[in-house]
Amino acid sequence: MRILFVDDDPKEIKELRTMLGSMHQKWEMEFAISGEEALNFFIDNPPDVVVSDMHMPEMDGVKLLGFIMDYYPETIRILLSEPLDKEMALRSVKSVHRFLMKPCNAETIKYTIERTCKLQDLLRDETLKKLVLGIKDLPSLPHLYNLITKEIQSPKASLKKLGHIISQDVSLSARILQLVNSAIFGLPRKITSPQQATIFLGIDTLKALILSIRIFSSFIKDAKLCGFSIIDMQRHSMMVGRLAGEIARAETDDEKVVEDAIISGMLHNIGKLILLKVPVLYKEITELVKTTGCDVTKAEYTVMKTSHAELGAYLLWLWGIPGNVVEVVAFYHNPSKLLENIVPNKTPREVSGNAKEFTALTAVHMANALMMQENCNFDITNSPYVDMPYMRTLNLTNKLPEWVDCYNETIREEV
Repeated sequence: MRILFVDDDPKEIKELRTMLGSMHQKWEMEFAISGEEALNFFIDNPPDVVVSDMHMPEMDGVKLLGFIMDYYPETIRILLSEPLDKEMALRSVKSVHRFLMKPCNAETIKYTIERTCKLQDLLRDETLKKLVLGIKDLPSLPHLYNLITKEIQSPKASLKKLGHIISQDVSLSARILQLVNSAIFGLPRKITSPQQATIFLGIDTLKALILSIRIFSSFIKDAKLCGFSIIDMQRHSMMVGRLAGEIARAETDDEKVVEDAIISGMLHNIGKLILLKVPVLYKEITELVKTTGCDVTKAEYTVMKTSHAELGAYLLWLWGIPGNVVEVVAFYHNPSKLLENIVPNKTPREVSGNAKEFTALTAVHMANALMMQENCNFDITNSPYVDMPYMRTLNLTNKLPEWVDCYNETIREEV
């Protein structure tokens, strides 16, 4: 793996060399003292990762990473900076994958890079890796986008109302959480509630994001070309998030687990929006489902050697969404894989607790399984969507009838 570090301060470069000296056996490291010099490293063999300081003369970190985004989108882009003012934050949000707060120790840099590349390995296909790295926006429901635009321009704009609208849309929620959880704001804890994120950012920042930066998009042409219903996908995602929250509340008093279950359930299918960027691939998957009768996930693995779950998890990790949410999105349809340690080197702060205890992953897995099954008036243990080996490992099979009741109650309330 080839990594380029950029900083105009020779002392900072020297410290980076010393701090990361132990990584020479694993990484090929290059160092540049300006944005202009950094671009020379891209001429013949673009680096896999660029870690750039923010404040540099002539070409600052945001401008450099913006150029790299446009011409070398397959490179992972990380910005090192002190907390930024809102103007600088808004400039950087489209071109930067991850933000790291200065001063930054070696363990944080190593963990961020290695975890990013480990999640990337789950994609296996180079085209898919480039696709995710190059994503600037994802489609949102036009009527929600229009409601937000109308509310944000109102002289009596309400943050509470805006938060409620944003929380109903997968793409809008992911983008808001990406921004508020970045190091540019230096928050002491991660935020996983779109409503809380909206209140923290405030009206002025949201107005800039929506009207000037255009971080949100109501463009849904890709979905129409693929015959994909964003409305159905959004409804399913909202219901899974809601049901996952109810299941979590029934099992634990830990509000963090409940909160993670709700947002993870809401975001669990975000990878399907990524697939819309490749209509040919999406149609090949849907055609395989029609001709063989297999489920969508199996068809995805057959065609891509990965699934929308890994695609979504990788994008969310790049966007700085908390690691415990990323973990749920990656493994929600087959949580047994998590027990097999497919993603090693996790730290206590980045995983959803003990893998062999009830977690948000369990809640989202069951919520999705129940929503996919729809008719739960039979022995749910025979459902193809339930990972029974996982349930038996956690000794939770006796809980399944209770969770079916949660599902039935949630459906009744929805109707």
